[in-house]
Amino acid sequence: MKRYQKLALVGVVAFLEWAAPAQAARLCERWQQAYSGDDATGTNVMGLWMFRDTRDGSAQGRNATLQGAVIAPGGKFGPCLESFRGYPIEDKRHAAVIPNSPGLTPPGAFTLELWIQPKPEIDGYPEAFLVDKKYVAHTDYQLVLGAADATGQRRLSMRLGFGQDSETYVSSPALYATNEWCHIAFTYDGAGTGSFYRNGAALGGATRPGRAGVAPGPHPLSIGDRIGSLYHGFPGFITQVRICRGVLEFRPASVTYESDRNVFVRMEPAPALAFSVVNRQRAPLNGASVVFALDGAELQRVSLPALASGQSHRIEVPFDTSLRPGEYAVQARLEMGGEMPGAGEETFPVTLTARKPPRMPVVMWGIYGAANVIKELPRLKEIGFTHCLGFGADMGAIYDAGKPAAPDKPENVAAVKRMLNTALANDLGVLASLSPGRWAAESRTELRRIGKNGKPPDGKPSLCAAAPELRPFCFNVGASVAQAYGKFPAWQAALLHTEVRDGADVCYHAHDRAACRQATGQDYPVETPGKRGVDYTQLKDFPADRVIPDDHPLLRFLAWYWQEGDGWNRLNTELHRGLKSTGRPDPWTFHDPAVRVASVYGSGGQVDVISQWTYSYPDPIRIGLATDELLAMARGAAHPQRVMKMTQIIWYRSQTAPLAKGDEVRKGARSPWEDTEPDAAFLTIAPMHLREAFWTKLARPVQGIMYHGWGSLVPDTGESAYRYTHPQTRHELRRLIKAVVEPLGPTLLQVPDRPADVAFLESFASQMFARRGTYGWGNGWAGDAYQALLWARLQPEIVFDETVARGGLDRFRILVMMDCDVLTARVVSRVRAFQQAGGIVVADERLCPAITADVVIPSYTRTRKADQDRTALMAKAAELRAALGDRYQPYSDSSTPDVVTRCRAYGSTDYLFAVNDRREFGDYVGQHGLVMENGLPTEATLSLARPRGHVYDLAAGRELEPIPGRSPLQIRREFGPGEGCVLMVTAAAIAGVRIEAPRQAVAGQSIPCGISVVDADGQPLNAVVPLQVEISDPAGAEAEWSGFHGARDGRLQLHLAIAPNDRPGLWRIHARELASGRAAAAYFRVEPPAKPPPR
Repeated sequence: MKRYQKLALVGVVAFLEWAAPAQAARLCERWQQAYSGDDATGTNVMGLWMFRDTRDGSAQGRNATLQGAVIAPGGKFGPCLESFRGYPIEDKRHAAVIPNSPGLTPPGAFTLELWIQPKPEIDGYPEAFLVDKKYVAHTDYQLVLGAADATGQRRLSMRLGFGQDSETYVSSPALYATNEWCHIAFTYDGAGTGSFYRNGAALGGATRPGRAGVAPGPHPLSIGDRIGSLYHGFPGFITQVRICRGVLEFRPASVTYESDRNVFVRMEPAPALAFSVVNRQRAPLNGASVVFALDGAELQRVSLPALASGQSHRIEVPFDTSLRPGEYAVQARLEMGGEMPGAGEETFPVTLTARKPPRMPVVMWGIYGAANVIKELPRLKEIGFTHCLGFGADMGAIYDAGKPAAPDKPENVAAVKRMLNTALANDLGVLASLSPGRWAAESRTELRRIGKNGKPPDGKPSLCAAAPELRPFCFNVGASVAQAYGKFPAWQAALLHTEVRDGADVCYHAHDRAACRQATGQDYPVETPGKRGVDYTQLKDFPADRVIPDDHPLLRFLAWYWQEGDGWNRLNTELHRGLKSTGRPDPWTFHDPAVRVASVYGSGGQVDVISQWTYSYPDPIRIGLATDELLAMARGAAHPQRVMKMTQIIWYRSQTAPLAKGDEVRKGARSPWEDTEPDAAFLTIAPMHLREAFWTKLARPVQGIMYHGWGSLVPDTGESAYRYTHPQTRHELRRLIKAVVEPLGPTLLQVPDRPADVAFLESFASQMFARRGTYGWGNGWAGDAYQALLWARLQPEIVFDETVARGGLDRFRILVMMDCDVLTARVVSRVRAFQQAGGIVVADERLCPAITADVVIPSYTRTRKADQDRTALMAKAAELRAALGDRYQPYSDSSTPDVVTRCRAYGSTDYLFAVNDRREFGDYVGQHGLVMENGLPTEATLSLARPRGHVYDLAAGRELEPIPGRSPLQIRREFGPGEGCVLMVTAAAIAGVRIEAPRQAVAGQSIPCGISVVDADGQPLNAVVPLQVEISDPAGAEAEWSGFHGARDGRLQLHLAIAPNDRPGLWRIHARELASGRAAAAYFRVEPPAKPPPR
């Protein structure tokens, strides 16, 4: 459906005039006459050669020497330079040569211009060099007139050298008639944008993001020919060659595209395309008009009012976003009276992107910087990322303003806007990264946290995030970003205050104490602890049963600190509010690492999404713990929150392949990367770990997945810390995204968790009084015990003290209480009631004495020997399953602990995930004994506690036969190394796909399209079924809403908005459900509109 065409301009053209002062507009150079005065000798002129003789007409004294070229009479302004053909006629130089000088290399923006008159000998001649200071080096500049095409037109090429490489800018084609003088110019802004002009009219150009000034080189300046062989002299005449600093203007009047955006989403509210017409002459402009055209046919003629020199006139043109998606071109032709009846035509690209089905976000956490996003965009899209972090804000400027302000310098804001346009055209969402609190900690000493002594602590600056003036500041940062970029659909999210709470602790400002008194009714405790609490064994008269009152002063103080006292949750809320302040509802905010905190609700404040990163070593299924902690935190949020989960692409070398001797002595040969990257501190995650971690987090109801460590995922990023040590990881991630996330993501986004009947208590009281807790790292016995529960296939749900106190434990059958040394009275009461009702308590030897466990599993301490630790923890899992015996059977199970199961459900349909965790040491890092990085194949019998069902392997797209005669339902399946699967188990079999749509439509009309996945009775399935929908026009071009969908309750309803310029004829709708591959097709005929649309 995508094609390049002229723009359809519809509706009424609105006129809004604004007068800019004359000095605001750069006026046209006097290029039609011989330069004199400041035009010849001004400070910006680097060189001027008229070729009346060989002298430099500027004040620089850079005279030329003739080498094969001659001074000829009868030029544009008197005598001129005549050059001649070179190779293949004769390989000889025909040039005027100026010795090399630093002053011939412009330091930034520059302009090169000259007059040329081709001789008849140019016919049939290949490219001709006009100006050359580059030759074959990556330095300086080189202007070439290309060979004629079949129509006789030629293109100008300007090649610029930047030191390590070069860029080529190419003009639009034009005729260069023999024996006619033609003025040509090239301008470069010193930041990547190059533009061509011919006889005062624009002739195309390009922007290459990330470029700066050209690099100086060793060569002389050659005019009329190339510096060296093979020589390609210009067969013609040259005069008034001028090089100047800065971007000069050659148009007597210009039409400029003023809108920030040139990429739009189809059917978004019709935008107005803003243009300005500027009189760049040094005299008034009268009787001019602008013609907007479509395919060369006049659509609208706008008569301009009289414009003084430098004055502007603004025109707004509505753009019809109901046109079909594609690349369009706005043509604006300026017509002037007098000596220049036609001042040229400007062409402005505008892109209309198709609306897409909902998709699961796949976020690359790094990248950073507008130029870098554009540079890496092809690789991001090739791997399958849907989003990346891309820009920030100037916190200092916003702080100083004291109100919402421009989020950065004008040139940086403009660069971000250009990047957002490019990202939208390439279907990439971009995230802002905003940490005003981190900036304040580093830049505002008066806002830093203080200790009991009234002084800031030593070490890294730590913010008092509860300082009252920080709240409006954070709001202003969010509002500044929203106001600047809110109308850009590619800006889709913002990361708020990443990794800031690690350095936080109790602060002793007067406002902190006052906030504590207001929230808790008490002042700081006499012996105020740090945020990690106290050791109960050091407290005088601590209760022997280790049960504390719910209003224990230390407990109330620490709960206040973690929920609101340190201030960070409130700052996130204010930043979130600022980002939402413009009324745009769809950008989502997220905070990470959201569970690197104590186990109390509220982490992240009111952000939309909470996330956490996890390193996959030593066991990749450990990512499940942090994900389940996020889900627990989100369940208790005061406002609805979603969960996304990040896998670290990087591995710490110290934890996987350390250089130190000791327990990590190598057990095998060195891996090749250890020789090529001997000083690497961070390496690439092993691909099988990536695969297993991927399936582990996808088994949970996450609303997106994230990755961090771009430099370890792809080569040649310029990063120094993150090393690219495993090239297969990139390809494995791409495979998983393309094979699983893209087709199944829209479905999995809609499938909730199955209610759990096993609870795992993360006790805040024990964290604060016994120094327990995983704090998002998954370390310690509690983290290992949770991992053992996964090997035991118990599918636990994490609960906090608040969960138990508020809602009790009635919905659970098992409560696991590891590292629960100290409990509150209310939790003890709830647990006892749970046991009295028949619930089973599983605990370790550390359990609070007030509770008697039904099953005791002694704690285990890791040895840093990966194989031995895995064996020991799997033995704990087997011990637990044996102790439970017939008292409890999990809903989903596996015949081997190597295959970890987890079940989600929608209606009567189960979604059974299974992940193969069978592993061995490899030769990537395994020789160090810390990580078993290689997966092994296995097979398992999977079971669900339901009598029957129809089983579909969604990733494989096929139906599986359950083992006959078995109840509960059992399925035999083979697994590749690290492989996972998701099996959809339905009550009724899929019998077919049904499509309902009208048979006729008119271009410009919207029609309904209903797709159903049905059973044998023709009823839609009680499931969310993955669908692939293809909608194609008569030429086979893909139309809007084609792609992957999730059919909730077996139904998908689409509204197909046929564009007024869509192709008439027979259209096709094809739908295939991805569970078993059944498909259907339907056709409808599109009739052209009564009035022919723009093409």
